[in-house]
This record gives sequence, C-alpha cells and structure tokens, in this order.
Amino acid sequence: MEYWIVYDLASGAERWRGSGGAGAAAAQVLPEGLGIVLVPSQALEGEALDLDVLRNTAAASIDAQAEVIRQSILTPGAGQAMTYQRKEAEARAWSLNNDTATPFLSAEAGAREMSIADLAAEIIQLADAWVAIGAAIEGLRMGAKAAVSRAANLGAIVAAGKVDWSVLNG
Repeated sequence: MEYWIVYDLASGAERWRGSGGAGAAAAQVLPEGLGIVLVPSQALEGEALDLDVLRNTAAASIDAQAEVIRQSILTPGAGQAMTYQRKEAEARAWSLNNDTATPFLSAEAGAREMSIADLAAEIIQLADAWVAIGAAIEGLRMGAKAAVSRAANLGAIVAAGKVDWSVLNG
C-alpha cells in the first residue's frame, strides 16, 4: 500500500490525500499546477499532516542520494574506507620520510609491480581529487537538509529535497 498527497505547486498547500496499491500514485492524472508526492503512512496518522515525519523522510532520502553518488566514485564498505584512509596516511607520511613503515603501500606496490614512490604519488593525487568532490557532495547534502528543516509546508519540503546532483558533473 502506498500513500500520497496531492499539493499545489505554487503555494505548497495540501489539496488532497490518497492511497492505493503499488504504482497507484503514478497512475494519478493531475490538473496543471498540482504535484504528487509519496509519503509514509505515519505522516497521515493525525488529522493534520505531520511535517516532521516528512522532513525526516526527505532528510533520509537526501542522505541516501548522497551515498549513491559517493559509491559511484568510491569502493563501498567501511573496511575499504579505512583502507583508503590508511593508504593516504602512509603515502603522506612516506612522502615526508622515506623510512616510514608502509605495510599497505608495500603490499600494494609489490602486487602492482611499482615503486612505493609512484604509488604514494598516485594515492595522494586520488585523495586530493576526492577532497574536492567529497566536499561538494557534503555541501549539497547538508544544504538540502538545512532547507528541508526550514521548510514550512509540504511543497517546500518536496522542493528542498530535490537536490541537483548534476552540478557535480561540471
């Protein structure tokens, strides 16, 4: 079962509510100037629409979208993230002092048949490139979540939750 709300695109005001089987909301034909959004049933439990439930749902969606973007760039997994961090730390430390222990770099350099110097330079370059894209993702994510938390009505919540991730491609 899915639940939806039809709202005025200009004012953000709720017009009516509906529910039906999966896909029923997509089958609705709306007059011009109206939008439809799927909502969790908890948002509709009271007489008044629970905007906090909608804000929380929108914020969770923004986080999930950001993670999809991150995972399109990085290898997923907490262990892999720790490995990336360790390799970066080793690469930066080694670039300052070639006597630094480098268990991760040594293992990878040996497996890839390359020097630790070349691998350290590659890892530092990739880490620096990630900083720019990671910071941009985080800025978009946190800006959208802040806009969602300030949104005064359903339409504003929906609009604030629509993050233009395409700006990352430019």
